[in-house]
Amino acid sequence: MKRKNTGLAMLVLAAVFMTAACSPTGVNSKTGNSGSTAAEGASSGGTHYDLTLGTAASTGTYYVVGAAIANEVNTKNPNLTVVAQTTNGGVENVNLCMSGEMDLGMTNADAAYWSSHGGGSGFYEIYAEPGNVKGVMRLYESQGHMITTANSGIETYEDLRGKTVCLGPPSSTIPAMSIAILEAYGINTDSDIKAVYYSIDEGLEKLTDGVIDATFFVASAPASGLTSASATSDLKFVDAGEEILKQVVEKYPYYTAATTKEGAYPNMNSVNTLKIYTEIIASGDVPEEAVYQFVKGALEGQPDYVDAHVACQEINAETAASAAAKLHPGAARYYRELGLVD
Repeated sequence: MKRKNTGLAMLVLAAVFMTAACSPTGVNSKTGNSGSTAAEGASSGGTHYDLTLGTAASTGTYYVVGAAIANEVNTKNPNLTVVAQTTNGGVENVNLCMSGEMDLGMTNADAAYWSSHGGGSGFYEIYAEPGNVKGVMRLYESQGHMITTANSGIETYEDLRGKTVCLGPPSSTIPAMSIAILEAYGINTDSDIKAVYYSIDEGLEKLTDGVIDATFFVASAPASGLTSASATSDLKFVDAGEEILKQVVEKYPYYTAATTKEGAYPNMNSVNTLKIYTEIIASGDVPEEAVYQFVKGALEGQPDYVDAHVACQEINAETAASAAAKLHPGAARYYRELGLVD
């Protein structure tokens, strides 16, 4: 990026420190009953692992998908108990996993990559050094959505100059994408717009109430909050120019240029945007066997939760093995058995 967003980085870190004290702590393993009969995908007896899986707000795609995966793993494997935990989103999940406060977490590929490999700058300057974060599985694609009211006069990101714009929820990876597009337009998010940070639902509410001019979020389409808002308010997407998106993708290859999903929101227009994969990462301290059994249960049980959300249809072993973060030994072991990694 063209400049460091130190203020946002501090906001993210502050949110992490505030929430860490009330978040679950690490792996809690105990010895299982030696005579127990294990379900498919689990060993008989052995060590039982209690795992926390950080998601996001309970109304979002992260939580729906994460809860479906957790339920499937719990049903099929008596040696695992996975609890889908609501959080403030992907950046918080990464930081909690990195500190050992959370075992597993859902995030987007950008935060997964930088937190594991290091070298981050700009929005991700807090990940300049590699953290104790490992890749578990890549899940599904999510799209960026910049939304405004139909009568706002805003047609492209360039028109956002001088406006009050929600760049995404705090403590999430979402603002990174909106900032990347705006900066490709030469828009300084500290001085050229009034930047605010709200949850997906709150951003939509403040937009329809006329408090802000536009709001941005990243999610697998259709997102339930936007489905509801677009049914009662006249909303539209803001278009990003194809050449602008090409510049962003060249700089940040974990993004892909796309158009908004056809038919996801019948009352809204189709525009150019970016998409990125959502992934599950883990603390490097989670035992290999726990992650191996989690991945095995999540992938082999996918047909049982495929209808939980449309995003679940995209979950498969080939995609899962291409996680952006360095693979956790337990995940790598499972993918190696399938011949998907060396």
